[in-house]
Amino acid sequence: MSGTVRAVRGATGVRADTRQDIRTATEDLVRELLGHNGLAAADVEALFFTVTPDLTADIPPLVLQERGVLNVPCLCSAEPRWDGEMPRVIRVMALVHADRDASLEPVYLSGAAATRP
Repeated sequence: MSGTVRAVRGATGVRADTRQDIRTATEDLVRELLGHNGLAAADVEALFFTVTPDLTADIPPLVLQERGVLNVPCLCSAEPRWDGEMPRVIRVMALVHADRDASLEPVYLSGAAATRP
């Protein structure tokens, strides 16, 4: 591990409020966020997730723990309801070790890009 602790975001849509769909979406999001930015699991310091209130079948930290995807501190909270919210979305902010001048890009999957201007 080297570099400064930096943050990079991502989000994904979830097809339905089922354990399997939440698990698949979570794993795909984390894998793509790291891969797209050239990061390894060892570069991750912590993950902060939010889920829209309509996702209740599972939560991303449990998915990662049960599947052994990453062994880092994780936190998850429900997003507040707001006018115009997109349904069934998982968002993540990853704290990672990366060089200060490294270009970290957010990753938006499965229609979640519409959640950002």
